[in-house]
Amino acid sequence: MCVLRLTRESVQRAVVNGITADQILHYIKANAHAEMLKDDPILAPTVADQIRLWAMERDRLTYRDGVLYNQFLAQKDFEVLRNYAQELGVLIWDNSPRRYMVVTMEGHDQVKRYWKKIKKESDS
Repeated sequence: MCVLRLTRESVQRAVVNGITADQILHYIKANAHAEMLKDDPILAPTVADQIRLWAMERDRLTYRDGVLYNQFLAQKDFEVLRNYAQELGVLIWDNSPRRYMVVTMEGHDQVKRYWKKIKKESDS
């Protein structure tokens, strides 16, 4: 009898160490017992899919430092600043209905300077 115990943690640990889901699947198939080789496919598609999903799980979120801009008094102010950040390529995320936006740390100073400039001009 051959037993293979795969867990979410073991697959993700393998991925952290540079092993891909396809390499794991290839290893399982290459070292399958003779009785398993009689089956087609050798490994159930749901098992293969689950291994791939566990491997991809690590990469579905990306973390980036940023600065949150909120408390805009007017939608127009939000849109002007968001559009500027977007033009610069420093806008990470925005939520127009709630007037939230996040810009990169690198773009924060430039966006802040622009905001002060347009506020000063509108107050004059």
